[in-house]
Amino acid sequence: MNDIIQLIPMKKLLVFCVFAGSLALAQSPNISGVWRADLQKSKRMGPPIVTYLVMIEQKSAIFNNRTKEEAPQVIETTGTWGQRGEQRAKLVFFTNGKPKVGAYQGIPTEFTGSVDGAKIVVKAEIAGRPDNFTRTYELSADGKTLTLDEVGSNEGHPMHNTYVLVKQEDSEGEPLRKPEEIASVHFKNVKTEFLKGLPASEFMNNMRYFSWSLNKECTFCHVERKFDSDDKKEKGTARKMIDMTAAINEHNFEGKQEVRCFTCHEGNGHPLSHQLFADEIEMAKARAAKEAAEREAHQPPPGPPPSH
Repeated sequence: MNDIIQLIPMKKLLVFCVFAGSLALAQSPNISGVWRADLQKSKRMGPPIVTYLVMIEQKSAIFNNRTKEEAPQVIETTGTWGQRGEQRAKLVFFTNGKPKVGAYQGIPTEFTGSVDGAKIVVKAEIAGRPDNFTRTYELSADGKTLTLDEVGSNEGHPMHNTYVLVKQEDSEGEPLRKPEEIASVHFKNVKTEFLKGLPASEFMNNMRYFSWSLNKECTFCHVERKFDSDDKKEKGTARKMIDMTAAINEHNFEGKQEVRCFTCHEGNGHPLSHQLFADEIEMAKARAAKEAAEREAHQPPPGPPPSH
């Protein structure tokens, strides 16, 4: 096989690779475009919403930066409008059946996407947590309806959402193409320079990442239901740490986010000075179990997912 490849002129080999990549993309169901959920037919968990808008792009992209291997990629941008105003989320994955680490809502996540006939399936595993989800996109024969089924767990609780998406004119995606409000406008009392100018969704992704990195709830730094309050000293400390890591990255890594919270915290509220001894591990487990029980005691009882 290697001898045969060596006989192929480089230009023809390049054309062959591009053709093969295009063929793989063509074999995938064409779910590109703008979609709006029919909320009467959809079922979702969480607070009520009035609009669920999705914009999907499919293209060939570099899967492996080292080898320059390309693969079909899906880029999904979602916008929801409801009691909390506009909220956006972005999901990017490949459909070549190989795992690839990315980020979802700011948290490191391993995605494995594949094509199964008229379906695209992506399985996601959240780093450092038992949570995972599988999203199945099934396109109707006429290409006008896309059913998105999402099954998994969120913070240990079962999750199952089903969206019936109806194809829209391309112009209907304009709300998702417009720039979001920046954090300093959308939220109250944002003081750190690194966070001020971020789009609102990226700001929230950073908040989720902070929580994940320290393995703590939002209330570790924030006053419950008064997130703009500065009453907790942990919030002031967090601001200093954000400024510190931003400065390290700016001066040493050309602004790339190489040093972040997890670099030192590794899932702990406070960075460890050494590997834990056996008795310290047991104490940490007991403390974590106590904190989990306290959180569970303050959780409202789960109810059935609302129908829309």
